[in-house]
Amino acid sequence: MHTTLLQRGLMRAALHIGLALTATACSSSGELGSAGASGTSAASDASGGDAASAGNASAGSSANTGNGGASAAGGANAGNGGADTGRGGNGAAGSGSAGVAGTAASGGAAGQAGASAGAAGTAGAAGATNLPGITVHIAGDSTVSQYVLDPKDPKSWAGWGQMLGANFSARASVVDEAVGGRTARRFIQEGHLAAILKAIHAGDYLLVQFGTNDSNPTATYTFNGVTYPYYAAAETDFKTYLQEYITGARDKGATPVLVTPPPRNSAYCNGGRSLANYGQAMLELGQASSVAVVDLGLKTHAYLSAICPKPTTAAAETFFKINADGSIDGTHFQENGARIMATFVADGISEAKLGLAAYRKP
Repeated sequence: MHTTLLQRGLMRAALHIGLALTATACSSSGELGSAGASGTSAASDASGGDAASAGNASAGSSANTGNGGASAAGGANAGNGGADTGRGGNGAAGSGSAGVAGTAASGGAAGQAGASAGAAGTAGAAGATNLPGITVHIAGDSTVSQYVLDPKDPKSWAGWGQMLGANFSARASVVDEAVGGRTARRFIQEGHLAAILKAIHAGDYLLVQFGTNDSNPTATYTFNGVTYPYYAAAETDFKTYLQEYITGARDKGATPVLVTPPPRNSAYCNGGRSLANYGQAMLELGQASSVAVVDLGLKTHAYLSAICPKPTTAAAETFFKINADGSIDGTHFQENGARIMATFVADGISEAKLGLAAYRKP
């Protein structure tokens, strides 16, 4: 009887040692345990920042630890013992819940990596400081362009593109490459799109806004000795040119975003939404091509429609540009108007749940 009990004890000890060795082997091979307990998994756009699926990379990749930030709730689920923590788990406004690190497997290196992933998730509560650096390129016309601001004149001429960067952390560098007087076609012909695509990288963004000049039925321009109309039908040619921006950005691994053109100042006091057909064309193209669309035109129209009575003097006007003769411009904007629209664009990016929303300032 004594011999039998001793044998059983030795067998149990051997079994425990074998299980411990197996657990250690699994830890070093990069295979994953269960996902971390808390934190909403962050799904990103197609810019290369998608949440990573469970994998067996040489260092042990973790499940759902890709680029956090598409979800407003934020947070990344750190898989047990995953060594590749991806890009952290920052929420849209730096308020995401922290991902919980997976439990350490027998105290091995994989457990330590799980703890690192949890720390990356915690960064969601502090802002987007740990996110990778990216560039947001903007293609557009004079309503988007950069202008020299007079610090003594709050009514300086401005475009929303030059104001957009104030809405995002320094990790998202905004490059406003809009050119006044351009249509979607002319911007391409003159090589501006090609220049952007040469500089753009995987993970970057390309915001595209046209329509203001494309709607002009009479204006023309000359390129390489050939005269072209500004006009491009919203339902057909306009969409064709915009598709070149979409395809070009995606070919470089970047994310294209369409931005509908803002209305003219006739939108005050419930006036009709000008350029609505070009905005609608962008919405249709966005749906057909699975591209996010920020409806700046709709947001700006709603804002202006609520302002009554309509400003009639330069002193009272705070949104649209004031011309040299004191008249109120019908198309362009002053600094305050540009800042408001830049916030609308940033809001639209958050509403579309793009990965770029993770870089939004609180």
